[in-house]
Amino acid sequence: MARYLANHRNLLAGWIMYADDNDGMLISNGACYDTPTDNSPWVHRPKDVVGNDLGYNPAPATITDEDRYRGIQLGTLWKYIKDVDAYHCPGDNRRSRMRPPRDCFRSYSISYAFGPMREGDLSIRGGYQYYRRMIEITGAPLYYVFIEEEHNGSRYGENEGGWHLPMSGSMNRLGNPGSWNFYDPLASYHLKASSFGFADGHADRRKWLDERTLAFIRQNAEDPSSHSGITLASAGNEDIQWLIQHFVAQNRVQ
Repeated sequence: MARYLANHRNLLAGWIMYADDNDGMLISNGACYDTPTDNSPWVHRPKDVVGNDLGYNPAPATITDEDRYRGIQLGTLWKYIKDVDAYHCPGDNRRSRMRPPRDCFRSYSISYAFGPMREGDLSIRGGYQYYRRMIEITGAPLYYVFIEEEHNGSRYGENEGGWHLPMSGSMNRLGNPGSWNFYDPLASYHLKASSFGFADGHADRRKWLDERTLAFIRQNAEDPSSHSGITLASAGNEDIQWLIQHFVAQNRVQ
């Protein structure tokens, strides 16, 4: 258990140092969404040996861990956390369980509640106002920043984007259990549990309590369409209740 929680703490330390060096602005969470004019994402998409983007949608079956390492090393977090193993949970066995390009290396994603997906993003996303600056975060020990995500990897050969919990319309309202829905993939690398890194720098494990959560995790891991999330109703699921409570402060829900 110590290693995977230490990974979260290391990533969080880098996340905080980035904000300290950038006038409190939070790092871009749009993993693999770098472009020639926007190098802001915390990790970039996999690159070949000369630094070119690999093909995507689908990612090539010839992708290697070294291609993935290069994407991590070009990201904005690498300046602070220069150890590729910090980006990989020891319990994430996709490299032995999945065939390329779905044998993803990076185990962690950043919540879309923290920072822009890309530079210049609007402040409202999916029914909530995300945190742009460190100073906006109150109750930091309550809210998770880093999430273990089992993305199927079909488009980029890695987890892509950030981790999203949509709250547009009446979806995922804390006071209405009938509105609760899953969307982005989760993971279960630790005996039906997953680990999270919180905005104050601490890390902890969440044991999944509802069998529907584990079924959703399995479905996402196998469904190639899950790169854009799978909306799946799960009314009254206490795991979703926990995810909502610790995603973003309720006064930021629109």
